[in-house]
Amino acid sequence: MHTARILKGLGHTQAEIADALGVSTRMVRNYLTKEVGTTPRKSRVSKLADFYDMIEERLDENLYCNLVPLFERMVTAGFTGQMTILRDYVRARRKVLAARAIWRFETEPGRQAQVDWKECGTWQIDGREQKLYAFVMLLGYSRKPFVLFTTDMTLPTLLQAHLLAFAWFGAVPREILYDNMKTAWINQSGVWTVNSQLLALASSCGFVPKRCQVRRPQTKGKVERFIGYLANNFLTRPHVTDSNSIAQLNAHVSRWLIDVDEKQIGGVRKTRRERFAEEKPHMHSWAPEAAPDVRLTKELMVSREGTIRFQTNRYSVDAQYIGQMVTLKANAITRKMEIWHEGNCIRTCLLHPKGACIDDIRKEDTAALIGRWKRENQRSAPETQKTVKLPNPPEHVVAGYGIDVEVRHPSVFDSLMQESA
Repeated sequence: MHTARILKGLGHTQAEIADALGVSTRMVRNYLTKEVGTTPRKSRVSKLADFYDMIEERLDENLYCNLVPLFERMVTAGFTGQMTILRDYVRARRKVLAARAIWRFETEPGRQAQVDWKECGTWQIDGREQKLYAFVMLLGYSRKPFVLFTTDMTLPTLLQAHLLAFAWFGAVPREILYDNMKTAWINQSGVWTVNSQLLALASSCGFVPKRCQVRRPQTKGKVERFIGYLANNFLTRPHVTDSNSIAQLNAHVSRWLIDVDEKQIGGVRKTRRERFAEEKPHMHSWAPEAAPDVRLTKELMVSREGTIRFQTNRYSVDAQYIGQMVTLKANAITRKMEIWHEGNCIRTCLLHPKGACIDDIRKEDTAALIGRWKRENQRSAPETQKTVKLPNPPEHVVAGYGIDVEVRHPSVFDSLMQESA
């Protein structure tokens, strides 16, 4: 192209230039009319293009993470490149991300608490292996923590844990920050809304639920760091690992939290107790009577045997409630259960573990059931006729109640029918 333009400048014709270069006149014409450097280069699509989001998410969690698990995950998702491509890209991204400024601000007193769960693995709890979880609420300004061990992360447990945390602090923060836990937030077509029961609790107790930014764990970094401290400093202690009940664990952690309050906060030179004394006047007052009923609630039908069944366990009630709807209300933390009928509490007991298949039957309920069965099966007869003695209730009436049942020959019932005829 450049040679053709030089020859054109010397006064040669297109035909002469074509002969000199050994190309056609059309090619010379193209050389002379095309702008230099305007030919677009063929764009290349990186093999990493479909995996940028996955890589960025992992780097946000840990900038210097091990790339081998990430590479294996990408291969499973269809990545066809080599580890070298990934290493080169991540090396460049780390330089950019490491240089990015992060503005760390000090939360004002009483403004915010952060909530999160820690999964503690499987423990021997109450005589059987169960998954153990730790609910953690941490005040942003004083870093004063509250910890509660549970065997589930259900909504009733989450709500009840909030009330215990407020009682522990003796006050309520103005807002509470959560991640995307399903018991706190619901994603409806890309729009996040707070769970209605959590919103009712917030309205009654006086705090605002907030959701942290997606893929920004530093937004609630205070509670994340404390959870790491809980795992490395508390859960590794021998007297803690030897605990075999939730009550023991929560008693141990309560004493440990008191000791933690006396430790100075790094970079502040004040203890959590001292900072909390500054923070508490800025928090909302705690009024237990204003809190809503956050107990686990279930509507159940009383069976013909005078029992209700919940989580594989049976509980007896008085026989007068057979065939009627009752309401079970259970505290998810203390396990105290109440059974209500038309505004009256008809029974209280402890909720048995899910899957235990326990029959919790009271003797007085058994007696009431047998009495009702006899009344309902009593035949009305003229006064002149001989009173008929009823046989014992059938086995299904007393099955499971630990009562001895007398077995009779069918001829006994034949004679009774003749006498009553």
